[in-house]
Amino acid sequence: MSTKNSKNALNSPDQVTEKLREGFVWTTAHSKMVITAIIVFVVIGAGVSISGYLSDKKETTYQEKYFPFEKAYTEKRRTFEEAARLAAAPQPKDKKTPAPVVDPSKKATGDMQKDYGDVIAGFEGLVNEVPSTKAGQMSALNLSNIYIDYKKNDEALATLQKVEKNLNNTDATSALIYMQMGNIYADKGDCKSAVSSWEKIANNKSFKFAHDEAKLRMGLCYESMNDLAKAEALYTEVSKKEEAGSPNDMAAVREADKYLRLLKAKKSL
Repeated sequence: MSTKNSKNALNSPDQVTEKLREGFVWTTAHSKMVITAIIVFVVIGAGVSISGYLSDKKETTYQEKYFPFEKAYTEKRRTFEEAARLAAAPQPKDKKTPAPVVDPSKKATGDMQKDYGDVIAGFEGLVNEVPSTKAGQMSALNLSNIYIDYKKNDEALATLQKVEKNLNNTDATSALIYMQMGNIYADKGDCKSAVSSWEKIANNKSFKFAHDEAKLRMGLCYESMNDLAKAEALYTEVSKKEEAGSPNDMAAVREADKYLRLLKAKKSL
């Protein structure tokens, strides 16, 4: 998009800022989806990752305690999301076609304890008892997702902070926790702390799989802090990435290019 075309599409700095804000909201709102996808990857790879702990009876024992809670959480969440999807589905135009019926027992009540009480207790127990284990750290991630769903960002952050000091900074779980902490800080309006969390990912070679995502979020936060030079540098770095082999990499390149064009349009106005 040329600067001239940008001006035609976005007629004022306020409109550009709004577009950028929409992008930031999208990024933070979909963080749980990204987190869940990578957690699934970690669990699928359990044959490799957990095998390293077989010599450690304690770690294996707590992994065994963790998985039933994760299964219950995943099943409950899937049920709630499906019920919400059916409830929001458009009514059929043909009156002969029955409208989708949602079983009230499968809908989230809006009360966190009623919806996830046993699961919360299980995750909390592992977080408090063994914060240095993968079982405790994965419990913290899932528990933070529950808190976020119920607009309890302070509780979500406090949960992650309980395990943060025990991270080894070399595995995917550590990266996911830093990413989630940054998301929460950003949602709370504390972009300085958010950037600090995401920098722990961007500056760590072990977290290469999450570098682009972290840099995009950093750029959006720098936008909100009006540090346009740093934001532009980050967008440019990701948009010019030469090796974009995976779908996630390619998506990051496209997003970076979009944010870069919007930023240049904003600067030109």
